[in-house]
Amino acid sequence: MAQVRLENLRKSFGDMVAVDGIDLTVADREFLTLVGPSGCGKSTTLRMVCGLEKASSGQVYFDEVPVGYLPANKRDVAMVFQSYALYPHKTVAQNIGFALRMMRVPKDEIARRVTTTARTLGIEKLLNRRPRELSGGQRQRVALGRAIIRDAGAYLLDEPLSNLDAQLRVEMRAELKRLHADLARTFIYVTHDQVEAMTMSDRIAVLNNGKVEQCAPPEEIYERPATMFVASFMGSPAMNFLPGQLAGERQFRGPAWSQELPVPVAVSGDVVLGVRPEDVRLGDPDGTPGRVFVVEPLGADVLVTVDVGGVHVRARVPAPFRAAHDDAVTVTFRPDRLHLFQAQGGAAVHAPGR
Repeated sequence: MAQVRLENLRKSFGDMVAVDGIDLTVADREFLTLVGPSGCGKSTTLRMVCGLEKASSGQVYFDEVPVGYLPANKRDVAMVFQSYALYPHKTVAQNIGFALRMMRVPKDEIARRVTTTARTLGIEKLLNRRPRELSGGQRQRVALGRAIIRDAGAYLLDEPLSNLDAQLRVEMRAELKRLHADLARTFIYVTHDQVEAMTMSDRIAVLNNGKVEQCAPPEEIYERPATMFVASFMGSPAMNFLPGQLAGERQFRGPAWSQELPVPVAVSGDVVLGVRPEDVRLGDPDGTPGRVFVVEPLGADVLVTVDVGGVHVRARVPAPFRAAHDDAVTVTFRPDRLHLFQAQGGAAVHAPGR
C-alpha cells in the first residue's frame, strides 16, 4: 500500500461537524502535511485514516481498496502520536520491538530489526535504557522507531514535535525529512505549525472548519494562496490585509492610500489588498505617510509595524533599521507582489504570477 485516498470523508460528534466532506489523494511516497488551527479537523482526519475513528460517511482507500470497515490493527499504517506513549517499564529495545512481538515475529528477527532501526535513528547506544532516563528528543526518536520498524505502507504522524523545545524541533524537522527520503514511504503529517509544514512537505493541505481550503506544494501555498484564510495562516509574520474598493480595473483605494494594480482586475464589491511583509518598502519619498508603531529586531531582519491611517502595516526590512516609536515613515508596496481578495468570502481574485 502506498497511495491513500479520502473520498467525501465526514465526521460529526453529535451536532458538531469536525470533518466536512474532505476529498484528498496522497500519492505514493509523498510527504503530505495537514495544517490548520486547533479544532479544524486535521487530527480527526488522521485518526480516520488510521482506523482509530470511524467516519460518519465517506470512505478511505488504500491503493483503491476501501478500508473504512477495517479496524486499526488491520490497516497497513504506523502512527506516531503527539504524546510519546512509551511503556515506562520497558527498555528502549522492548518499546521499539513491541509491535513485532505482538505479530509473533521470531526473536532473532526482532533483535535484528530493532538494532537496524535504532542505528537509523542514532539511538543504538540507548537500547537498554528506560523512557525516564531519556531526554525529550530521545523519547521522540524511540516513538518514531516503534513506528518505522513495522515497515508499513504509510506513516501517520500527529504533531510529533509539539512537546520539544524550539532548537530540538528544528533538528527533528531535518531528521524527519531525511527519514522520509530514506524510507521511501508515504507520510501524512499533522501540525498547527506552518513552519513545519513549509519546510518538510511535498504538498500542504490547509484545513479550516473541517474543510480543505487549498492543497498544493509549499511554494504555491505561499505565493498564490487561494483564500484570505490560507494567506493569513501560512507565513510568519502574516500577510498584511488592507480593506478598500476598486476604482476601475487597475486602481485600489483604501481609507488612507491608493495603489495601482499590475494587471486589470474585474471584480465588484469590497476587496482586500494583501501584501507580504517582505514586499513592503519603507522610506520612499513618494510613499504613503505613516508612523512607526513598534520595531522588533529579528537579527538579520527587522520587523517594523507602521500605523497608516489607523491600519497597521508590517514590513520586514534588512537590519539595521533605526527608528523610534511615532517616527514619521513612508510605506510603498512592490506592485508585482500584490494579492487581491474578495472581502465577502475571502476568495483570491489576483495573485503574483496569475
